[in-house]
Amino acid sequence: MSGAATAEAVQESHRLRRVASAAAAASARHLLTAFRSPMLVEHKGGAHDLVTEHDLASEAIIRDLILREEPDSTVLGEEGGAVGDGRVVWHVDPIDGTVNFANGIAFWCVSVAAAIEGEVVAGVVLDPVGGHEFAADLGGAWLDGARLGPPAAPTELGATVVSSFPAALDLASHGAAALEATGRLLEAFGTTRAMGSGALGLVHVAAGWADATFDLHTHPWDVAAGSLVVRMAGGRYVGFVDGRPDEDPRTLHLAPSYYAVGPGAHYPTLDSVVRRLSGSRLPAASA
Repeated sequence: MSGAATAEAVQESHRLRRVASAAAAASARHLLTAFRSPMLVEHKGGAHDLVTEHDLASEAIIRDLILREEPDSTVLGEEGGAVGDGRVVWHVDPIDGTVNFANGIAFWCVSVAAAIEGEVVAGVVLDPVGGHEFAADLGGAWLDGARLGPPAAPTELGATVVSSFPAALDLASHGAAALEATGRLLEAFGTTRAMGSGALGLVHVAAGWADATFDLHTHPWDVAAGSLVVRMAGGRYVGFVDGRPDEDPRTLHLAPSYYAVGPGAHYPTLDSVVRRLSGSRLPAASA
């Protein structure tokens, strides 16, 4: 499917996008009632990696709706792992930006994507607080129903980069190299911001609200939907595995590191930073 999509494939991607939209919306209704209210918060992978009771509830809402509407599915959720053994594989992040959500910061989202034979063909990133739905299928990309595709800033000095870098995990895995890279980015780009949601960073690039984003430690559920929105809006998403770039639609969302830029952009400093850091880690963090 990585070549020209057939009419049947495009039609199926439309249908799967509608399922993703309904699932994200159902989850958002729950999450909006819970946001900025007392909640149970636990640490799942260290002091900086949180999960709330609402991550689990959101994932269950999404999973149940998908399996009801599309029974021939496998749902891969950040919290619950794989459920089902169907042909359509769904990558679900029930709250991308959990730390923001748990602390009452309004920069978090719900991310739902569908893949067939490894290739992501439909995705929705829903920003419940902002009231925005970013969606894509094999027919294009949309923000609240309007086509996406604004050009990015032509130079690094005029561009805005959003990311979660440098996070504690970046310092643990790269040490002083992460701080050096931060300095390079601050000098090269007009604006850099650490926002705390990879999926929202990606769709902000697609919308032209930012020009570039990147991460060195990601998972398919974080980026599957957002990467498709970027690419279908005319931007570029480059995955990296051990310093090697991957732009194959069947595998790019599986890469642990990436950068994404808006249409027409080429930012050599960003490419150099991500390429170098994705290929080198401190020995203690290499396991």
